[in-house]
Amino acid sequence: MELRLLGAVSAHVGGDVVALGPRQQRLVLGLLAWEVNRPVAVERLVDLVWPEGPPRSAPHAVKVAVSNLRAILADDGDMTIATESAGYVLRADPMRIDANRFLDGVARARLAPNDVAKLGLLDRALELWRGPALAEAAQETRERLCGGLEETRLVAIEDRVDARLRLGQHNEVLGELTTLVEDHPTRERLVGQLMLALHRAGQSTKALELARKTRARLADELGIDPGAELQRLEVAVLRNDPTLDPLPPREPEEALPAHRTRLIGRDRDVADVVERVGKTRLVTLTGPGGVGKTRLALAAARELETSFADGVTVVPLAPVRDPSLVLPTIATSLAIKDLTGVSLRTTVQTYLRDRNPLLLLDNLEHLLDAGPDISWLLDAAPRLTVLATSRAPLRLGGEQLRPVQSLDRHAAVELFTERAQQAGAADDLDAETVDAICERVDRLPLAIELAAARTRLLSPKALLEQLSYSHDLLADGARDLPARHQALSATIAWSYDLLTADEQAMLRATSVFAGGWTAPAAAEVADLDLTTTLRLLGALLDASLIVRDGDHRFTILETVRGFALATGNLDQLRERHAAYVEGFMRQARYGVDGSDQRAWFVRLTAEQDNLRVAMRRLLDRGQFTRCAAILDFHPLWLVGGSFREYQQWAREILADSDQAGVLAHYAYTVTGRDLAEVARLTDDAVARARLGGDPEVLASALCRRAHIGIWSEDYALSHATFTEAETVLRHLDWPSTHGGVRALRANMDFQLGRREQAERELIALEAERRRAGAPWDLGVILFWRAVILTWRAEWAAAEPMIREAVMILEPVGAPLIMVHGLIYLTAIAARRRDPARAARLGGAVAPLADQFSPGMISRSVTRMFTSGLATARDALGAQSYDTLFAEGRAMNWRQTVELALS
Repeated sequence: MELRLLGAVSAHVGGDVVALGPRQQRLVLGLLAWEVNRPVAVERLVDLVWPEGPPRSAPHAVKVAVSNLRAILADDGDMTIATESAGYVLRADPMRIDANRFLDGVARARLAPNDVAKLGLLDRALELWRGPALAEAAQETRERLCGGLEETRLVAIEDRVDARLRLGQHNEVLGELTTLVEDHPTRERLVGQLMLALHRAGQSTKALELARKTRARLADELGIDPGAELQRLEVAVLRNDPTLDPLPPREPEEALPAHRTRLIGRDRDVADVVERVGKTRLVTLTGPGGVGKTRLALAAARELETSFADGVTVVPLAPVRDPSLVLPTIATSLAIKDLTGVSLRTTVQTYLRDRNPLLLLDNLEHLLDAGPDISWLLDAAPRLTVLATSRAPLRLGGEQLRPVQSLDRHAAVELFTERAQQAGAADDLDAETVDAICERVDRLPLAIELAAARTRLLSPKALLEQLSYSHDLLADGARDLPARHQALSATIAWSYDLLTADEQAMLRATSVFAGGWTAPAAAEVADLDLTTTLRLLGALLDASLIVRDGDHRFTILETVRGFALATGNLDQLRERHAAYVEGFMRQARYGVDGSDQRAWFVRLTAEQDNLRVAMRRLLDRGQFTRCAAILDFHPLWLVGGSFREYQQWAREILADSDQAGVLAHYAYTVTGRDLAEVARLTDDAVARARLGGDPEVLASALCRRAHIGIWSEDYALSHATFTEAETVLRHLDWPSTHGGVRALRANMDFQLGRREQAERELIALEAERRRAGAPWDLGVILFWRAVILTWRAEWAAAEPMIREAVMILEPVGAPLIMVHGLIYLTAIAARRRDPARAARLGGAVAPLADQFSPGMISRSVTRMFTSGLATARDALGAQSYDTLFAEGRAMNWRQTVELALS
């Protein structure tokens, strides 16, 4: 059910209107919806429904109205009226009320990347108005409640006009502006906008006359002169100042990956895809590997970028091998944190519910089993559009297929010629021979580019001869493959045949990586020295079979990778790859505990696809202990916030083996369950770790058990468990982890009343860890130091300390402690008399905090957050507060962190 307050109060289910009863009953619901999720006293309801003097029966009438409304709402389990604090509260999702959707749309418009997107958001927000807010309420009630919202509406209208003026639409807004100024003749911003539109339309005399009339009206009615901006504008019009001319359209910020080469022969295709995306919510570009689906999709997305209020997000899925990871990968690309407490679907739906993005899901053909997740996503987010690339249809309802064909002859020759010249070929490329080469490879763009890259070594005629030879090799190939796939395979086979035996072996070695690799990693898997490896990688790079990914990494084209994987038995290479991953994780264990933590977290993120491939192979072979050794590294999965992915791997391992470290971390990730059950799991993990005798596993299990103690408020148990963990960590020589545990133990001292001792320990730890240069534990230490300062109400001293902690921890993830830090910054802003910052930051933090189970954010912290927001609301007034809160709520993770640090 949706409630509409912008006009007469009404309720709707789908396209049907719900009967709400007589006017006074409708008003009671409207007033409760106006304060949704906040209690409203019966006396206040009476005062607002009958402002000119209530009858003696008014309280009873309100009670009857609420009883009737409860019966009406009974069919909607997500919207109820509860009794609370001598009054009533409407429990509902605020976004099911049009006034809140309006505020949310205006807030997101202010964050829009360009004026086209801003216009779209403002148009949708303003379309929600069907008349005056709470139109059936008495004038006095409307003035008391709705003045701020009506002002926000006017400001939104002015923002919309500003955007249109910046886009050069001065002629189009003249009529609308004239009417607005007639209705609001002393509103100087509207007057200035009309003056500017008149001037740009060649009516400067009328603009100056409007300025004169406005000056006189302001003096007569308000006794004031025009503001400085209106006076400046009048002088500028009088002087015909060129700064008043329309600005040239501003280039949009680059949000999509830029290509180093131009797209050839696809102009009509791009236009067709753009048109299709404008008409349907799921368009899938299909075709064989190498036909150019990704390039075409990116080009279309670039054209569409300004048509979507929340821009375009590219989700590369080629490295993902498990269909169940598609939705988490989409969430990561959207900067949605993968936390515990609520399901990922709920988190994604909440984030996307009112947003209007285009998702480009690239390379879905090997993940077709994720179709139900994509279908659910489209249903859960009604303003989401998906553009997918896949060699096969997704076969989902509403899917529009758009096959991508080979290039026409002219475009194929142009592409070959341009790429050959870029590769250093001679200028005298024979057009007839080039055309024949393109025909041999069915004019597939990737095949053409691979062939053109060889013109440094062979003449076009020699290339044509080699291609003929390769086609002969594949003549007896699988007949059920598409012809174009055979042609592409022939091209890759031909390129492969031109390699030396050592180069072929290196290509096979690189094919077992996922998501890229470094030269040392390739050397280890290929069992070669680094010098030889670099030489062979250079040869593959020259042959366009691999590509450089940044300064230190390489990737392989997926079609080439598939070919290489099919060239023979790669079990030995896969085993070396798994061994490489295990060794890398051992290095990471000590690297993350050293002074170069940020660099190691970057490396861990880059290698995550390789970790997944190695773990999957080890699990499939029943090597659970080796798989656990990779998974049992909590900074990657737990600190980084990948709780649900950890749970998925852990369940598979624990189903067939007894791994204490994995069990302990698993319990940590499912704390949203019964805390007593979670405590039992961690106790079991500690007991298993003691029997196993591995100090690394014991340290992990003890730390997780101590954390569960914090959330269950068993501080004495946590203190004792952290103390034991310290002893183990001291012998392991993990100084950073040891420092973080000492900080947490000091916090337990604080909780147990030993506050001076806790502060002394934290001050000494801060000095020690600053000297060591390891940021992770320093961020934890600074946060807990700041908590003590807030307990003493030393807000000014605590704020920079928390900001530094947030700045340190954000690059490595740490979502739980990050959200705690943002909550404290919100409370500090309110107590330091900056209510606007508190409201905006609170709006940004609230949905993040909701992703954690209640036990993970203590009651005292929740109370501090709620109290700070209440203080900000009292200082700002309800409407200003709601506007700023909605503006914060529209922010993504990156924008939230930037606001916290600003």
